[in-house]
Amino acid sequence: MKKTILMILKTFVVVFFSVFLFNELSGPRMSSADFGVVEKNVMKKMAAFHLEKQQRQAIKKNLAIDPSNYENIEYYKANDPMDVREIVIVKFKDTSQGDAFKKAMQDRIDAQIHAFDGYGVEQVGLLKKAVISVDMNYAIYVTCDKANDVVSLYKEQL
Repeated sequence: MKKTILMILKTFVVVFFSVFLFNELSGPRMSSADFGVVEKNVMKKMAAFHLEKQQRQAIKKNLAIDPSNYENIEYYKANDPMDVREIVIVKFKDTSQGDAFKKAMQDRIDAQIHAFDGYGVEQVGLLKKAVISVDMNYAIYVTCDKANDVVSLYKEQL
């Protein structure tokens, strides 16, 4: 009787630890990918759109975020004010920054939709297809007609 109970307890402990280890090892991980490599490879995919790298002031003005709060951040935007294509790639100092970044990018999308509503049908269409992806210590925001492809490539880099 005692041997049976002991065997059941041992089995339970082994199963419990196996499930625990599986969850720990298979969950999302912090990416150790080099930011410059991620940026370079993603921007190759965006080359056809002729986006220009923006300065820190443009990040503050257009995105309403402080670039000094992040480990790395790059913002590319079309030079034409009627072109809403843009991309932001960021590496967080801390994973807790993800929600604030996502909200700031959604606010950007909403503001752009509001600005173009009523006359910029193509622009509003692109903005409605924009993608924001937060992945542990990295995130990306893309507005273009290939946004999902760009995000897939970005995720491969991580």
